[in-house]
Amino acid sequence: MTEQIQTHPTEFKVEKHFGPYFASCLLPQDAVDAMLKMSDEILSDKLSESHGQSLAGVIDKEIKVYKSDMEKAGVDQLIESCVRSYVMHCAKKHGFFEETHIYESYINSAWIVSQYENEYNPAHNHTGCDISAVIYLKVPDVKGRRNLESKKGKQDNDGDISFIHSATGNRNFDIFEKGVMNISPISGLLVMFPSYLIHTVYPFIGEGERRCLPFNAVYRVMTKDKNFIAGDLSGIQNPTFYMEKKPNE
Repeated sequence: MTEQIQTHPTEFKVEKHFGPYFASCLLPQDAVDAMLKMSDEILSDKLSESHGQSLAGVIDKEIKVYKSDMEKAGVDQLIESCVRSYVMHCAKKHGFFEETHIYESYINSAWIVSQYENEYNPAHNHTGCDISAVIYLKVPDVKGRRNLESKKGKQDNDGDISFIHSATGNRNFDIFEKGVMNISPISGLLVMFPSYLIHTVYPFIGEGERRCLPFNAVYRVMTKDKNFIAGDLSGIQNPTFYMEKKPNE
């Protein structure tokens, strides 16, 4: 048998060339408490405006949230900074980062989703934005409620959010790529992802409210001379309702 070469490669990399980057973080409890109080007030106010006609969800209570609501709750700067951090991290990962570049990002819509038994979100993506996100505020323990004998031992996805990137990348026991990813929410979790990514939310049965605060955002990367590099070409405008709360609302 020929003696095998033992010299190591001069360079070895494992890199991510395909598929989007996600961001997730656990928000501090004082911020979660502030958003719970804010959402309680919005949901109980009869003048609060439904956002359901613009959304894919089969959910009764989907209520608009305005920037002024976020400012009043004291969480506006915190959430905007999380979005900016996501943009800068992805810019670094994909070769768009320079210390002198200008990184802009702004939330341009937000809403409360108060989800109950049998309500769900079908597979969809978001338009009019670059980034989509969701903050979980209330998460009931819904696992194991169906108690189906034939499904014992299988994964229970009730109440989960599922992201669908590629069906071909979801082969069992594939170490190279996952095309579908499920997340079981917990209170305080913030997840951010590209707005074009297809996602769905599974229903659950029984008592409890699954409350979250989804939002959309836009971003732009420019040189120090304000020449466009990446992101939103419209100049980071806010064309949606988010900035426009009326005095009587």
